[in-house]
Amino acid sequence: MHDVVIPKLGQATVEVDVIAWRVAVGDRVEPGTIVAEVESEKTTVEIEAGAPGRVAEIVVPAPSPTVVGAVICRIAEAP
Repeated sequence: MHDVVIPKLGQATVEVDVIAWRVAVGDRVEPGTIVAEVESEKTTVEIEAGAPGRVAEIVVPAPSPTVVGAVICRIAEAP
C-alpha cells in the first residue's frame, strides 16, 4: 500500500484545501498520474501518484482542509 501525502509547498504553508479529485476509488494509476488538486493561500498544486496500482481509499474528500504531510489517499498494488 502506498500513501499519497501532501508535500511541503513552502516555508510557511502548513494547511491546504483539497479542492478536486481527478481519480475515484478503483481507478488504475501510474507514477505521475495526477490524483488531486490542492490549494494554499498562494498557489494551486497538482498531486501525483507516486506508485502504480489502484486507488484503494480517498482519505480526505473534496473540498476539505488538511495539513502538509497528511495522507490524502492510498494506492494498493494492482495484481
